Formats: sequence, C-alpha cells, structure tokens
Amino acid sequence: MNTHSGYGDRPSRGDDSVSALRAEVTLHHTATVLHVHGEIDACNLPQWRALLDEAIRSEGESGHLVIDIRDVTFMSCRAILDMATRAQRSAVRMSVVNPVPSVTNRIIVAAGLTEWLPVYPSRTEAMAAARLLPQAGRTIPPASWTTR
Repeated sequence: MNTHSGYGDRPSRGDDSVSALRAEVTLHHTATVLHVHGEIDACNLPQWRALLDEAIRSEGESGHLVIDIRDVTFMSCRAILDMATRAQRSAVRMSVVNPVPSVTNRIIVAAGLTEWLPVYPSRTEAMAAARLLPQAGRTIPPASWTTR
C-alpha cells in the first residue's frame, strides 16, 4: 500500500481549517482510495478537479477509484457532477463512500448518476464491490456538463 498525503492543501478561509479541502491517496491491490476532507465548493473547484485527476492518474492496475467523502462537510452539486463526468470519460470505475445517508447520496440518485457513482456505506464494501463492478460506461455527458 502506498500513501500520498497533502493533495489539495491550501490556506483555510479565516481560522476555519475544517473547511480547507485536502485529501490523501492510498493505493491498494483492489482499488485506489481518495480520502477527502473539508468542503468542496465554488471556491475550490479547480483544486477538487486537480485532486480527482491526480487520483485517476495515480490509480494502479485495479481500474477502480474509491472516493471516501465521510470527512467532507459540504459538497456542491458541481463537485458531484465533476466526479460523474470523470467516471464517464475515464477507464477508471469510481465508487463513493458515504457512511451516513446525506444530500450527496440523494443528489447522486436523483440525477441518475448511480451507474457511474455507486455509493457504499464503508470502504470495505466499496472495495469488495470493485471486484464485481462492470467497467465504467463510455457515455459522454451533454455539453452543458463539461468542466471548465
């Protein structure tokens, strides 16, 4: 297992270090895990996209990226869409770990994104499912979904 820490470190807004977006990437045999902390909003979307892209590039031979958002305190709809767009366009399958049902889960389901972003209550379940999930779809999202 290899671990990279500190991706996305940035100065926090004011004294609120909880809101600073940061993440660690850990390589496992069955999946690469991107464990994200803080808030993902309009202020740090470029950093969020860079984190996702780096995790996809770091992904080993498993072809599966687990995005653990249990320590995310806020996630914008745009950030969710960024995950889905990358899942649809890359050869890497993605899963989301969110142990507590939340607005994020509801948005993924309501937007019909579960094919590309299945949500699991634990890393263990997400990594076990990695062996069973089909390859990510090759559907290209509408032009209005494209990232900047």
